[in-house]
Amino acid sequence: MPPTTDSPEPGHVFVVHGRIECLTHDAALVPTDDELRVEATWAPLLGDTPAERLRPAGWPGEGWGRAADGRPVWFVDVASGPPTDELPTDELPTDELLARAAAAVREAAAADLPAPAGRSVRLVAVPVLGIEGGGHEHDRGDVIGRLLRALTELVAELGVDVALVTPEPAVYGAAQHVRRLLDAGSDTPYAADAERLGALARRGELALFFGAGVGVPSGLPGWSDMLDELARRAGDAPAGLDRLSPLDRAQLLQRRVPDLGRHVAELVGGAGTRPSLAHVLLAGLDCREAITTNYDRLYETAMAARGRGEPRLLPWESALGRRPWVLKLHGDVDRPESIVLTRRDVVRFDAETRPAGSLLQSLLLTRHLLVAGASLGDDNVVRLVREAEAYRADHGITEPMGTVLDVAGDDARGELWRDQFTWLTLPGRSTEQRARALEILLDGIAAYAADTASWLLDPRFDGLLDEPSRQVAARARELAAMVEPRGPEWEPLRRVLGGAGPEPAYDEGPAGTAGPWHDTDSPG
Repeated sequence: MPPTTDSPEPGHVFVVHGRIECLTHDAALVPTDDELRVEATWAPLLGDTPAERLRPAGWPGEGWGRAADGRPVWFVDVASGPPTDELPTDELPTDELLARAAAAVREAAAADLPAPAGRSVRLVAVPVLGIEGGGHEHDRGDVIGRLLRALTELVAELGVDVALVTPEPAVYGAAQHVRRLLDAGSDTPYAADAERLGALARRGELALFFGAGVGVPSGLPGWSDMLDELARRAGDAPAGLDRLSPLDRAQLLQRRVPDLGRHVAELVGGAGTRPSLAHVLLAGLDCREAITTNYDRLYETAMAARGRGEPRLLPWESALGRRPWVLKLHGDVDRPESIVLTRRDVVRFDAETRPAGSLLQSLLLTRHLLVAGASLGDDNVVRLVREAEAYRADHGITEPMGTVLDVAGDDARGELWRDQFTWLTLPGRSTEQRARALEILLDGIAAYAADTASWLLDPRFDGLLDEPSRQVAARARELAAMVEPRGPEWEPLRRVLGGAGPEPAYDEGPAGTAGPWHDTDSPG
């Protein structure tokens, strides 16, 4: 039986590998200094609004404050000490840094903001403050450890969720290490399954299949809402349109709306601009293979926000190379002619896209498939899965083909598939609560999937190690320096040591259009 949710929901701290501007959130913290100078990398979030229009009243005041134009952004001065502080302004004490961050989160939690979309609890996005230009570059480990502890205590008090967001792999790995020490995933539903699935992802044995359910918090239209809007565009709808099945409604609308795929692409492309937390957490599992019935590009955006480029897009690009890939089973928003929507599209699916279906079946035979935000109700998907099931049964394979994370509470469908999939019905009395439970479970999976060794030999993270471990890390750094000039036969050892040491300069990608925020010497 799944866990139950009968009391008010406590807050949860998510650890996210990505960028805040590529995450749907209700409020965000942005690092700055007492002159409100902000790094260029924040331009995609802040836009080209002049600094004076955003300057909080009385800034710098106590070192934090909400943007003056009312947007849900709280600036936090990470570089300047309080007026009575005798320390240089670039050495803000960690205690004061944490106090400012906590005050900003507290105010964001209490602010009069719109209700969260598609989830039951407000989400505040927080960067790892102070480690880039805030005076704490060389004691990253101490800041990460103390910040996570402070946020964990804070969300328990406030009943608000916090996403601690970083694009840097080493910072992300260090944060996941701290989470394990804190047992921060104790509220994860199906904790044993989270550990099992995380281990599969870490070994490269997990593949993804996701549907429209992961995009609801991003503002994407549901199937029914999209058909309703297409009907409005069609003008006078015939009597009984709403009594037709969705596929037949779409088929009829195609007769009345020229270039239906283009209209669908407009609706999908213009609705969701930022990936949901579920998109970002799925991307953080670092799975090489993913298949989706979604038309949008939000998963691809979430993947790119991790600093490794977008995945290859199948069937239009080759899967060769080191980059992961995603198969758009029902088409892509940038290729309206590819969109599968009508009865005719579905009937012709097998004849026109058989190799794509075979790719799904190959994953059912060679990987463990994690299904999220999809109901397994699509006729073509069901046929493909049943064929793979029969093939496995003929050869004596009985273990589950994958795990389904069920947000809809569809017990009947779960019983239908119980011999083929591990079916996990998420807890909650409403769809919004179950959607949040999905995010918490994905966060737990990500914690077990994460590479938590990427920071071990980087001296900036020594604050996370006890003294004996620091000595081991120092010796390992010496070994890494000795191995570096050796021949190619030493390459395997070089890779192992390199994966646990200081990373090269991080490529954060384009910072956006030129504007007042492009000050590369300012804190961030």
